[in-house]
Amino acid sequence: MSHSASGTGRSSTVASPAGQSGGTSRSGRPLARVFLRASGITALVCWALLLVWASFGTGPSSGSSGVYMIIGTVGSVLLVAVVIATAATHAGLRTIIAALFAAVVAAVLGWSVYSSMPEAGPGQFITHRAGVAALAYVFGVVGGGLLALSEFVVEGYSGGRAPAPKQLRRKVGVLASAIVVMLAAALAPAMQLWAELANQDVLVGDAAATGSATDPGLDSLADLAGVGRFTDTPYGLLRTDHPAEPTPQAVTMLDPATGAAVWYHRRWNWLSSQPPVLSQAQDLVALTGPRADNNGDFQTRVLGARDGDEVATADFDGSPGVLLGLAPDRLLYTKDKSETFSVYDFGGGLEWEAAMPDGCEGTAAQLAGGRALVLADCVPAPDRSVARDIVLAFDLDDGAPAWQREIERGAVVVPESFLVTEDSIVLDSRIEHRVTDGPFSARRFEHQLIAYAIADGAERWRVEDQTFGSTNSSACGGTLHLSQPTSTAASGVTAGGEAKAQVPASERRTVQIIECFTAKDREGSWLGVMAYDADTGERLYRRAVRLGFTPLDPEVARGWAAVLPDNRAMLAADLSLDPTRPECRLYEVTEGRASEVPFAAESADGTPIPANWCHDAQLSPLGTGAAVSFVDEDGTRGIVVVE
Repeated sequence: MSHSASGTGRSSTVASPAGQSGGTSRSGRPLARVFLRASGITALVCWALLLVWASFGTGPSSGSSGVYMIIGTVGSVLLVAVVIATAATHAGLRTIIAALFAAVVAAVLGWSVYSSMPEAGPGQFITHRAGVAALAYVFGVVGGGLLALSEFVVEGYSGGRAPAPKQLRRKVGVLASAIVVMLAAALAPAMQLWAELANQDVLVGDAAATGSATDPGLDSLADLAGVGRFTDTPYGLLRTDHPAEPTPQAVTMLDPATGAAVWYHRRWNWLSSQPPVLSQAQDLVALTGPRADNNGDFQTRVLGARDGDEVATADFDGSPGVLLGLAPDRLLYTKDKSETFSVYDFGGGLEWEAAMPDGCEGTAAQLAGGRALVLADCVPAPDRSVARDIVLAFDLDDGAPAWQREIERGAVVVPESFLVTEDSIVLDSRIEHRVTDGPFSARRFEHQLIAYAIADGAERWRVEDQTFGSTNSSACGGTLHLSQPTSTAASGVTAGGEAKAQVPASERRTVQIIECFTAKDREGSWLGVMAYDADTGERLYRRAVRLGFTPLDPEVARGWAAVLPDNRAMLAADLSLDPTRPECRLYEVTEGRASEVPFAAESADGTPIPANWCHDAQLSPLGTGAAVSFVDEDGTRGIVVVE
């Protein structure tokens, strides 16, 4: 029958394409297989690209991030190329074997990188490239697994195979690749952040966790201390942990009364290029320096002095110079041998830049009262016949010169005697007079105290011709101290997190010169104090205590004295003339009356205090008393509080 023949013919015509194609295993891949294959290949490519970036695009480094990383990168790139070529030419078993082999190699190499990452600590840190490399090998494991899995996708029985449209397969492949690429783009900076956090050690107000109060061995804080001096703050003593070379950005705020840590902030992969810097109000502290594995990456981190919270982080492309001062939203740097200085905001943006007068170099600076205040040491120049010290003030907003004052010719202002309050500059302009000649010549220091208004540079008061006596030690040049560096009494926190009461302060603010000298009318050496009213310059009193051993280091001489908020001066002295047989004493000068203060023979934990504790002592104001720090026999600093 014609209709039967016609029906049979139609049946044969419909079935013929399937028969002629030789099966749909190649052209009829389901979308799941396309997605897995595209994802796997893209992940393998990301493996190679991330490794190349980790090895060559994240700055110099060392260890597992160095030569071994480069060797692994070259081998990994070649392996990825072989796997992709195999997948393109030999679908099936060969692709499965190649993909699984790549996944195993990536897993082994990834574990090698991860296991080589050190525990964070002094001189040990996880580099950015190590973190990115570990992520790269994760993509290798995932990529090899997905590519091998794509060859196992079951397509169903032959009669149910239907080829997906070519355009749809392309869209699925592009989607899969885009997802993997976006994951790589998002996870790479996340791994860098992880490396930063892994190297960071931050704790606030929990002494139990630091181990300094309940379990001294828990965190080994004392082992990190070294013998570096403390930075005095209203909230405690700021200690630089592990002050070796290079010094990491690692500091601990100690409660002097207990020796416990109030807070600490440590970033082992960032170096400190200089000691911590305090703001004029002493409520902010700045740590500045480059990354340990990339000197081109430079940051200044601003912390709250009270609680250690991070206030801001300024990023720089290379070093901006030496940090001289900071305000609530500004950072002041000097560079080019202190001949220029720059002011940046807390984001690292340059606000303005200014140059010193010809032949001048900045030696000290501070930001206060809307001014950038700079002390400059100037050599003779065309417009300057002799060397002079100059005080310059610039508007903090735009850098416009505000005023300039020259110090008396022949006088010197050391950086430690350039003091800034909220509205005034108080400085000690001193002249050194030779009294005798010879290798052990005596000299006498003549002091001239001057106070300038920050706003316009007007001279508020001046006290001239202030002298103590002659001395044979240049370290005895005199140090200047303010009884109240800031206008408001600070309230700190104890190691347990509880607020401390405000520090009582006298209604009168004083400025005091403390100097060691030889008296004309008395035998031996003396450590003298002259106190002045900080508002008027009126001299209030002069007093001295007996001194035997004379310090030869200016830093030691300054550490032997502290002026408290209630205007008392605390003095340390060694009565012996033999450094091997010290007789250390502690004195208090109140309203011109000197008296000895009993000093404990043991620390609070029962550890004996060395007999020569005063030789490297540092006295610091502490509420109604003073904190006396000294070097223990184990090389760390101990603290004793006296009222």
